[in-house]
Amino acid sequence: MNFLLAIFVFLLFAFFISWGIVLLLAGKPILFIVAVAVFLGTFIKYGCLSH
Repeated sequence: MNFLLAIFVFLLFAFFISWGIVLLLAGKPILFIVAVAVFLGTFIKYGCLSH
C-alpha cells in the first residue's frame, strides 16, 4: 500500500510541475515555484531521513 501511495504522490508532483512549466512559459511562474518548493521540501523531509 505504501508503494502505491508513493507512486500516486509522485504522479501528482509530476502533474503539477508539468502544469507549472506550461504556465511558466505563459509568464505565470507561481505554480511552478510552489510545486518545486513542495517537492523539494517533501524530498528533504522524507527522502533524506537517516535510516
